[in-house]
Amino acid sequence: MKNLEEIYSKELLFPELPNLPGFPRFPSLQPRTQTKSQSLNFKNGYMVVKNRPTYNSISTINNPAISFLDTQPPTIVPTTMISSHMMPQEVTDPSDIRGRYSLSRQKQDRENKKVALPFCPGSRLPPFLEHDRRVLLFHAYYEEDVMQSAIESKRVMKCEIYFYVEDGTIEIIQTKQENSGIPQGVYLRRRKVEKNCCHTGVENDENNMLKNNDDDNDFFGDYYGINDFKAGNSVEIYSRIFYVVGCNQSTKEYVMRYHGWTENDVITLPFPRDAFSESCMEKMMRESGVPGVDRKRKMHDLTEVMESMLGKQISTKDRGTFLSCGQKALCFHAIWDDRGRLYGDVHFFRLVYHLADDTMEVLTIHKKNDGRYPFPKLLTRTKLPKPGGGSEYYSWKDFSIGSFIDVFGRSMQLAKCDAFTEIFISATAFMPDDMPLEKEAEKIEVVRHIPPHNGFGSEEDSLRSCTGSINPPPVRKDLAKIREKQGMVLRFNARLLTDKTNRRFVIQYFMEDDTIAIQEPPIRNSGVMGGKFLSRQVVKKNEGSKYLASDMFTGVVLDIMCHHFELLNADDTTYRIMENDSKTFPFSCYNNIRPKVVSKKDDMCRYFVTEYGNGHKIQLEDLVKSCERVPLELNKQEVLTMWRKIDKKRKGAVSLT
Repeated sequence: MKNLEEIYSKELLFPELPNLPGFPRFPSLQPRTQTKSQSLNFKNGYMVVKNRPTYNSISTINNPAISFLDTQPPTIVPTTMISSHMMPQEVTDPSDIRGRYSLSRQKQDRENKKVALPFCPGSRLPPFLEHDRRVLLFHAYYEEDVMQSAIESKRVMKCEIYFYVEDGTIEIIQTKQENSGIPQGVYLRRRKVEKNCCHTGVENDENNMLKNNDDDNDFFGDYYGINDFKAGNSVEIYSRIFYVVGCNQSTKEYVMRYHGWTENDVITLPFPRDAFSESCMEKMMRESGVPGVDRKRKMHDLTEVMESMLGKQISTKDRGTFLSCGQKALCFHAIWDDRGRLYGDVHFFRLVYHLADDTMEVLTIHKKNDGRYPFPKLLTRTKLPKPGGGSEYYSWKDFSIGSFIDVFGRSMQLAKCDAFTEIFISATAFMPDDMPLEKEAEKIEVVRHIPPHNGFGSEEDSLRSCTGSINPPPVRKDLAKIREKQGMVLRFNARLLTDKTNRRFVIQYFMEDDTIAIQEPPIRNSGVMGGKFLSRQVVKKNEGSKYLASDMFTGVVLDIMCHHFELLNADDTTYRIMENDSKTFPFSCYNNIRPKVVSKKDDMCRYFVTEYGNGHKIQLEDLVKSCERVPLELNKQEVLTMWRKIDKKRKGAVSLT
């Protein structure tokens, strides 16, 4: 027992040495095995704790020769053999973890409903248990600059700051405003915010989480705490300054009870006035139908009738006018001459007067390219007061053609009305005639002078650039004419009248696109190089129109590029084409020539009998002479048509019999 008391006395001299598992302070006191028996048990449905047995380590101390490898169980020594100072005593210091939780202390804590850890009266719960689910709510706002706006310069953003007492984290939620046009909601997620922080991330530091100051846990190192959110304080969080204006009732009671705040610290301050938000709120109140707010809107007539049928009492003052007039309205055309002001102009409006309730609306009449925004109405449907600020309103009796009405400072003259308005007003008063809405401007005739063709490309393509379009479309071709006349070419032998050398040419006329090409056959030893005289193109007359197929026949003189060509004859294919199209070539139609020939038939027979006799054969030259002698007014193409009718076999001579 003496050795055991000495060992315990040494233990009391070095209380700072911890007794850690595997590293005991006095190995001589440790038994060979540290087995622990079950200490929890249930008796009669109640959970009880059994006392742990006390091991006898004295034999081990007195006899150090005993090996710790011995597998014999230790001897249990009764507790009466150990001195009273050897048992763990109940302590009062919370930092001493060697104390025990006595039965009397347990009973006392149960009666007082307290929990003491670690087994002493001065201990307290950790913050995550003591302040579990305790959140403080502070009301705050911050100001945001508004650029390029004539209505406001700053906008007030209301926020709610949530402070979690258990770990000192902060969460900021921006209060959502209806129709604000900006994203709102969570401004800052829950986290610890460092004072005067200049970065976006703050690492959790367990050493700086709590700094005890007596019983005040609101200061969390260099982070924002509860005392930083008093009413009237400004808090800078990530370069945004928040102004605290108050808190809720539960937060007010907590900080005044546990943190010693005064009434001035929890006073509720008003938010600064935001004119733009107030105007938006008033507009929404008017449109949402808040009771007691004059929305300046007339209830629909059908809605009023349905509510009266359901039992709502409605005034019958204007019921007679509504039933008699219904949806009838008077329509006038008005003119507002605003040219007296700088940049003023003449404006045109349509004034509609509703007879059912004596209301009127002014609609804007827009013209094409007038340079004004297309606002539909100048005045919505309402009663129009007369000038002077009284309670008198305009009536349909005040309207007549030529009269002036004042529409909120705009003097408009009524110039015209529709048929119904004229009949309605003429029944009670004289209605003057309509006035012209605007003076007819003098029409200036603009003559477009088209420059002559410069020779590059076709003339149709050059004319496209004179239409005023930046990207003119290509020339449209007559596809039906091309399909019908494709391959039809009129070929004529011609001579150049302006040249005395008697040069011969071949003129080709393409009927599919009305183009002309001229070729000169080469003549040996003539001194003139033959070939292409004129490339295929559209040729115009002196008056400006182009040559058509009807202008091409034998004997005609063509003026092409200041050169006069006389068509002498054509090939047989050309004659057949012309005879088959009597509408385009009237001189090649024998039915058109026959009446002239029949009238001179006797004279021509007498001439041939007198000149050639009965057995003589006549040729084309003889027919031409007879037409000149008779006389028969036929051109060369008509004579050729008559000769081709006579000489059907194309022998060149025909017998008189």
